[in-house]
Amino acid sequence: NVNVKVMERTGDKLFGQQLSGPGTLEGVPKISATTPLSISFDVVTDANEAAVLDQAFVSLRSLATGDEIALVAKQTKSGSYRMDLSRKNFRTHFSHGPGTYNVALVLGSFANGGVFYELGDISVAGSAKASNKQREDATYGPRPETHHRFAEAQKTPSAVVSLAFTAMAVVPLVALFGVWIRLGVNASNLKKEAAGSTAFMGLVSAYMALAVAYWVGVKLFPTLAYALALALPTYLVGQFALSRRIQHNIGGH
Repeated sequence: NVNVKVMERTGDKLFGQQLSGPGTLEGVPKISATTPLSISFDVVTDANEAAVLDQAFVSLRSLATGDEIALVAKQTKSGSYRMDLSRKNFRTHFSHGPGTYNVALVLGSFANGGVFYELGDISVAGSAKASNKQREDATYGPRPETHHRFAEAQKTPSAVVSLAFTAMAVVPLVALFGVWIRLGVNASNLKKEAAGSTAFMGLVSAYMALAVAYWVGVKLFPTLAYALALALPTYLVGQFALSRRIQHNIGGH
């Protein structure tokens, strides 16, 4: 037994018919988003016992395009099967495809085989204008080629300018060492306070290395952070080494 209903949202029945196979619908019910379709049915075996189905679908095939939609019929607590076409399913499947659809039950059971029962036709309301617009806008085939544009390389100074700047940065240091050698550097006094002098010179060398790192590629703010971290130890170690140097000079006199 198959019951086919078309209901208003208020619960009023617009169409209702009960079928017994192989009967078909007497009319062509009209459905829309506000008047959904409901199909319920019972399946019995030749022994007049309720059959348990492994699959139960309601097939809706468009007579205009041949497109087919399959909606699952779920078993209820009473043992019958039911498919309710909700507003969400209607908008998904039919809002752009109005027209006449052929309705059939597709049933299958491993124990009893399969059944294809054609119920008849229904008329689905929708927007034909929207359907035509969608088909006109649809294009099939390969997509246009995508051209990627990568970031252009930044403009940098020429090699001559870079080498000239490097030379200008190195010349004062070379001149300093040259003056020290010419005047005669007395490094023997460093032995009187080896630990403090070594630590102080190491921190000064760290400052020079930091300047080179900034010139090579370290950003400004990290460089300032490292410089501030070196400032206090350099001051304290230099103060300590200088005070010990003065004490050694006073003690020597």
